[in-house]
Amino acid sequence: MANGYAHFVLKKEAEFDEPETIISIDLGEWNIATAVAIPKDNPKPMKGQFWSGAEIRRIRGKYAHIRRNLQRKKRLNLVKRIGRKESRIVNQQLHIIANRIVAYAKQFSKPVIAMENLNGIRENMNGSAKLNRRLHTWCFRKLQQYIEYKANLERIPVVYINPKNTSKRCHRCGYIAQVDGKEFQCPKCGLRYNRDLNATINIAHALMRGMGWGSREPPELPDEVLTKSQHGTGEATDFNRW
Repeated sequence: MANGYAHFVLKKEAEFDEPETIISIDLGEWNIATAVAIPKDNPKPMKGQFWSGAEIRRIRGKYAHIRRNLQRKKRLNLVKRIGRKESRIVNQQLHIIANRIVAYAKQFSKPVIAMENLNGIRENMNGSAKLNRRLHTWCFRKLQQYIEYKANLERIPVVYINPKNTSKRCHRCGYIAQVDGKEFQCPKCGLRYNRDLNATINIAHALMRGMGWGSREPPELPDEVLTKSQHGTGEATDFNRW
């Protein structure tokens, strides 16, 4: 007798408190997630934190190599099986990271999580063919979905903002600059800042304006900036002040 499976989706209405702290999340290739918290009554970002994408890059590279070998050997029947195994491992890492991001948000008073609306991001990529292939293997939208449903279970709302120029805008003076490398350098006001943190603060500023909190222009680095590296189980094993 064959085993059968039933999949049920349950939905529950949730009421959210009026937010008091914006938890801004930027997703990227090097740091898969970067977060800062900005309270309503304090314009300075607090407790900036990175989650490394190194483990997912390692998994992707490993299974890409396996697939190429199987394709050369004409073992196409195994290619799909390997792809499913890779997806399961990557999804596990995404769940771990999403759990840690929600735990980060919970330490603040009445948080709201802000992320970029990434609909259509793949269609709008204009980098090199090699870069585009690499970015197509990243699962930013899936990570956002995991963060959203885990946050909602904790009664934390999630808001999506327009991503235009969040990575190119100076969070202090608003100048739009070309960005290369891991550091943002503003040619107008001279700000030198971690590129991912700069984008994260811009995401927070966009939501602040939308909620009527006003414009914030903090020149300092966030307090207590930490780096978390994911290894295997996804536990934070490295803590380095940026």
